[in-house]
Amino acid sequence: MAVSTVLLVIAVTCAHLTDQVGPAVDDLSQLLAALLASVSCALAAMAATGRLCWGWAALAVACLSWTIGQAIWSTYELVLQSETPFPSAADIGFLGFPVGAMIALAVFPSGASQTDRRRMAMDGLMVATAIGLVSWTTALGAVVHAGGDSRLSTIVSVSYPLSDLALLVLCVLVMSRSRSHRVPLGCVAAGLALMALSDSGFAYLTAQGTYESGNPVALGWILAFSVLALAPQARGATCSAVEEHAVAVAGAALPYVPLATALSFIGWRYASGLRPSTVEVSLTAFLVVLVLSRQFLTVRNNQQLAVALAGREADLRYQAFHDGLTGLANRALYVDRVTHALELHRRDRRSLAICFLDLDGFKAVNDARGHAAGDELLKLVAQRLWGELSEADTLARLGGDEFAVLLEDGSGPVDVARSMLDSLRSPFVITGHEVCVLASAGVAVVEPRDDTPTVDELLTRADVAMYAVKRQGKADVLLHTAGLQLDELDDLDLGRSLCAALQARQLTVVFQPIVDLASRQVHTLEALARWEPEGRSISPEVFVPVAEKCHLIGQLFQFVLETTCEQLARWTALPGGSKVCGAVNLSPTQLSTPGLVEMVVTTLRRHGIPGDRLVLEITETEVLADTVVSHAACVRLRQFGIRLSVDDFGIGLSSLARLRDLPIDEVKIDRSFVTGVDQDGGSRRFVRGVLAFAAEIGITVVAEGVERETERNVLAELGCHRAQGYLFSRPVAAAAVDALLQTLPALPTPRGEAVRQVPR
Repeated sequence: MAVSTVLLVIAVTCAHLTDQVGPAVDDLSQLLAALLASVSCALAAMAATGRLCWGWAALAVACLSWTIGQAIWSTYELVLQSETPFPSAADIGFLGFPVGAMIALAVFPSGASQTDRRRMAMDGLMVATAIGLVSWTTALGAVVHAGGDSRLSTIVSVSYPLSDLALLVLCVLVMSRSRSHRVPLGCVAAGLALMALSDSGFAYLTAQGTYESGNPVALGWILAFSVLALAPQARGATCSAVEEHAVAVAGAALPYVPLATALSFIGWRYASGLRPSTVEVSLTAFLVVLVLSRQFLTVRNNQQLAVALAGREADLRYQAFHDGLTGLANRALYVDRVTHALELHRRDRRSLAICFLDLDGFKAVNDARGHAAGDELLKLVAQRLWGELSEADTLARLGGDEFAVLLEDGSGPVDVARSMLDSLRSPFVITGHEVCVLASAGVAVVEPRDDTPTVDELLTRADVAMYAVKRQGKADVLLHTAGLQLDELDDLDLGRSLCAALQARQLTVVFQPIVDLASRQVHTLEALARWEPEGRSISPEVFVPVAEKCHLIGQLFQFVLETTCEQLARWTALPGGSKVCGAVNLSPTQLSTPGLVEMVVTTLRRHGIPGDRLVLEITETEVLADTVVSHAACVRLRQFGIRLSVDDFGIGLSSLARLRDLPIDEVKIDRSFVTGVDQDGGSRRFVRGVLAFAAEIGITVVAEGVERETERNVLAELGCHRAQGYLFSRPVAAAAVDALLQTLPALPTPRGEAVRQVPR
């Protein structure tokens, strides 16, 4: 059909250029061009769906209406051998075209949102006034002044340019607000522009009584319908692409094109010495008012947008540096303020003190009453602790049931710590039940005469003092002194046992699924190490820190990675060949370890696992040992397709700094922000803020600790990509993963997506 249309245009154009056009060739060429456009649009409507289908169908009906009008016109001229009366039944068919075309443009996908309506209305008035001004000076004014044999003939004559004016306005608005289907819409706009020129010429010549078949004006109709016939053949004309509501620069400037054209045309007329009419002066003045109003509206919208963005940025910054559950400062903000206080000590010798508090008995309450009760208890504890402090102090929740205080007002830190512990001695009422928790506190003081310690040194002092209290009986306060040291004998013994267990491969690895919220299919299985020497289970919270202290963390990581790759290879070989990914935890200090990348890549190659099926989850427990080396390692890992994730996002150390310093693909929101997200507005705002921030920098978001269906539903509504928690599955042994994958099948590799292999 596209070839037939092009041949028709070439033949008729050549005939016009050589003055070989007779009434028969002229009339039949117009008829054939309109019929081709109608058939082309109808075929597009059959291939499309939704609003695209209705849009092409309406345009097909519009072209068919014009075809019928042309058939009636041709019957008068070629069959009856008489002049076509004006107006006649042919005009009904001709005027049916703009009606159908306007319906087509109205239902055609445009991407315009509700908030754009006032701006679109203003743009419409600007375009209509600009085109109307040009039309009045060229054709419309002449038609009105010429009058006609009857009022009906005058109305019909004026209807042609007015209907084309309305069509062009609507087309410009749709073009200015849509970023999809730009090529087919551009073809439609070009066809309508050619129709407007020909209709205006026809109306003018008819008013002057000089129009005859074969006039070059008819070439515009033929070209117009030829372009309309080609529009459905353009790429993406029948694909319902996702609309983008953001307006492109070209789209925003499009309404001003007719404006500039109109002003240039009027300026040329003034310069030529033509006296403007009252209508032209009025339309020009009205156009200037519209332009000023449009600029005022744009400035006001920009101001509102700036205010909204500033508020959103402030809200996101607050959420990034505050605990989502209690509203207290988080670890990142606390470390920042301690750093600032130490700088003041170095410069002005100001004293300061910090206090670490860890709740005693919180786990028992959490296990007995549930996580919701545990979260409510943490909120009440935070309120009581804050009640014992001054406005100059900083109270932070470091994660779990750990709190920290920065004291800068010179008051006795041990006395303040005791008052905070005393405030917890009264029972708490949770869901109608009384529960009791106490706390152990460690205090570290920097006196004016002391050397200024580093942040890590000061935090370690308070941490050592707190754990000394834990080992001495709990529920007390201890001030750190130079001679205070923890008994490391237990850790050393445990480290030796862990080293032997790693060499004998006596540890096991369990897997917990990370589920895609949209499809509810398994996307990734997180590998978690387990150790049960002589049947006695030792928590990872105990043996992982020991592995770090005893320099065994690299061996532990390699063991978990090796086991994970073995299982990925086995699952791939199963009937159906699962393409599930594996996730392995990685300590920040390991990123700067020489040979890390080579070890990971070698392990993947040995088991034939593509790099894009491995996720390395960087834990948030430590600062980066060497940012430059760590960044280089991350870049090399990603070159092999390996994805990087930040674990426990929101409560760990320097979460935003991780995203700034490393090429991260994913963040995992800590469970403290996810638990109760369906009931807690603060947690919901935090998750929404993280999702918005992640969308801006193009990373995936995983929610940890999902235990209830209502939490899953809220996360899905907020647009969270993936989730992990007991709602889907507890960590299970590798042998049980087979059944798990049948219950929650793994996502297949997307069609057309190349799997990045590990280079050999």
